[in-house]
Amino acid sequence: MTLALLGPAPDFVGNSTKRLLEEAKKQIKKVEYVPVKDVVLEVGKKAQARYGKKTLDSYDYILPRIDSKRAEIGYPIMRFLDECSVKKPYPASTVLVAHNKFLTLMELTKRGVTVPETWITGSKDVANGIVDKQKLPIIMKLLSGFGGEGVMIMETRGAAKATIHTLKTLRQEVLIEEYIPNPGEDIRAIIAGDEVIASFKRIAASGSKKANIHLGGRGVDFKLPPEMKEIVLESAKAINSKICAIDMVESKERTYVIEANINPGLSGIEKATGINVAKRIIDYVKSEMKR
Repeated sequence: MTLALLGPAPDFVGNSTKRLLEEAKKQIKKVEYVPVKDVVLEVGKKAQARYGKKTLDSYDYILPRIDSKRAEIGYPIMRFLDECSVKKPYPASTVLVAHNKFLTLMELTKRGVTVPETWITGSKDVANGIVDKQKLPIIMKLLSGFGGEGVMIMETRGAAKATIHTLKTLRQEVLIEEYIPNPGEDIRAIIAGDEVIASFKRIAASGSKKANIHLGGRGVDFKLPPEMKEIVLESAKAINSKICAIDMVESKERTYVIEANINPGLSGIEKATGINVAKRIIDYVKSEMKR
């Protein structure tokens, strides 16, 4: 059995991908790392995707770590793998959906998952009009931001409109999202197959509303109640991914899904829960390779 991890150039491989490689090499005889930038796609006399002298369809399973920066080339690679029926956790369409926050929310709502009320428009004037009608604070997000970056909490309409002006000048699309009142906490769950393999709560640092670990938040173990597990599994189905993380916030009335991530970080959740999440993901991959 041969497994390929498909991701950024070696100099840009993060700790989470390194953890997956480490665990994969313990369980699977042949494991190779394939940088997205070194894949050659070919059409014409023949259609193929090559890494060195090897074609990608020769691997038994490909585990992608395609982030938003590499989605443009990652998408056609995944399309090729779709055509070849190579085993992997998600199809090419998931790359487009998961790296566009608005498309993610659209797919979630189709499956009846509750999400914050959200707007997107190409017009600065229309965006300003939306801001005028919303209760403060409001959330603004870059379409392809990740890890809490590109998420802005606007306390005043003036600040929101100034941000809209700046982003439009930079030709950046922005989401306007209702703020769900909560004590500066969110919940992340990681799915492998049809199982929630780990979950934890992220708590914002004092004075901050952002709970992301690398932005100063702290993680604590949190066991999902049955109804929240169901939300997580439905959300994974919505974006059509067998390996992903789902982020939620709780209000007094209900649970909202705010994001889905096909390249989740592992260090925070492993530290908070004591679960070897990388191993659990590779356990799932190995089981798929045997099918």
